[in-house]
Amino acid sequence: MTETATLQADEKLALDLMAAIRAAAETLCAPSSVDLVSVTVDVSARIDGAGPASFDTRIDRRTRTILFAGGSASVGGKIVMSATAVYSIRPA
Repeated sequence: MTETATLQADEKLALDLMAAIRAAAETLCAPSSVDLVSVTVDVSARIDGAGPASFDTRIDRRTRTILFAGGSASVGGKIVMSATAVYSIRPA
């Protein structure tokens, strides 16, 4: 990415969704830390602007060392993006 490049609305929304999922993972695993292993983002609708979005997160499965999580982003009441993430859990 060049210095003059800016994030598109869908890219910003993906980062915000990832942050929401991570926050849920950190809350569940506290005081341990989580490190991102992988993330997959699926865009299901075009995002024209950076309007207000809401995020719904979930924890799919947790083992002693791995956490599987996911979530979705909605704009105007319509789901426009979903993501799944895998985190390693690093004990405190």
